[in-house]
Amino acid sequence: MPISGSKCGPVRILHLIYDHVRNPWVGGGGAVRVYELCRRLASRGHEVTVVSGRFPGVKDYSEGNLRYEFVGSSANYILSTFSYAFRAAQFVRKEATRFDVIVEDFAPWNPAFSSLLTPRPVVLHVNHREGAGILRRWWLLGTPFYLIEKWYPRLFRNVTALSEETRRKINVPAAFIVPAGINSSMSDTAPEGVEAKGDPFILYVGRLHIRNKGLDVLLSAMKRIDRRLVLAGRGRDENRLKQIAEGLGLSNVEFAGFVSEEQKIALLREDCILVLPSRFEGWGIVVLEAAACGRPVIVSDIPELRYAVKAGFAISFKAGDAKDLADKLNYLLGNESLRREMGLKARAYARSCTWDKIAAEYEQYLRGIVAASDVHKRIA
Repeated sequence: MPISGSKCGPVRILHLIYDHVRNPWVGGGGAVRVYELCRRLASRGHEVTVVSGRFPGVKDYSEGNLRYEFVGSSANYILSTFSYAFRAAQFVRKEATRFDVIVEDFAPWNPAFSSLLTPRPVVLHVNHREGAGILRRWWLLGTPFYLIEKWYPRLFRNVTALSEETRRKINVPAAFIVPAGINSSMSDTAPEGVEAKGDPFILYVGRLHIRNKGLDVLLSAMKRIDRRLVLAGRGRDENRLKQIAEGLGLSNVEFAGFVSEEQKIALLREDCILVLPSRFEGWGIVVLEAAACGRPVIVSDIPELRYAVKAGFAISFKAGDAKDLADKLNYLLGNESLRREMGLKARAYARSCTWDKIAAEYEQYLRGIVAASDVHKRIA
């Protein structure tokens, strides 16, 4: 049998991330990314354990070589996220010797300080850096989280980043880029370009989080748009968003609630324009998913979403500016030929961003980390 962690043998991987795809409080793109990468690593024979935050009704489970374990409190989001940090650290301290490499998905709210708890090689993954936005949201209460976000990556020898922009923001030039992706089948079976039906609608898919996702701006923009908006997703701000829509007198907003992967893809394959009005974002997996389905996209002009504009399948608006968003949406809604052109460019871009390709590169990166650790131990 191959030695665990050797060049050809399986690697035992521990991945720490609070989020989970079924977490009712924060299950988002980061959780999807970890699942898609880890299940592919597991299918290649590696033993992968993901430790996530506990939430109501969840139980530990396995999918072949991929195992999910949940720690912390499930009483409410605040207790869950903070108790997760403590319990995840305990898990590392107690169980680290079972693994060849440990990956910690970073969030300033629940750092596990894994690099200080074990001699095993540890990798920190950073999706995005909010920076001063933390202070704008929480004022003095946000100061410790702002400082953790700024300095925490310096505790780690090995760092991965979701994008070039994230790598620049965390100021770790050697960070290895591990981006988000899509399933290749999504692009293979999607319609070729935008099918014009004369009445495209506007679609948002994601967490219903006002501040992060800029959904207050989107609702304000809808006052100037005579088309339907479908908000697909769930989150803690759902009731507040319904109140805002009612207060604005909007009758063209539909709350679709949670949608399965199949339902999401079906929505993206309809004649729609995806909008992602985020104030801050890591990458926006749904943008890639829309691209794979040949849909044009409108995004806020934050640096993390600039890639879609450069690739020619997105138009940007000034973040936080409802009038500019409405103007861009109306322009694209009224330009059928541009929507079709952007849809074709979107599909072409998406073909190079598959989870299979990203997972293969990530696998080699982790093998290199383990091999370097083995060499270091032999020399020592």
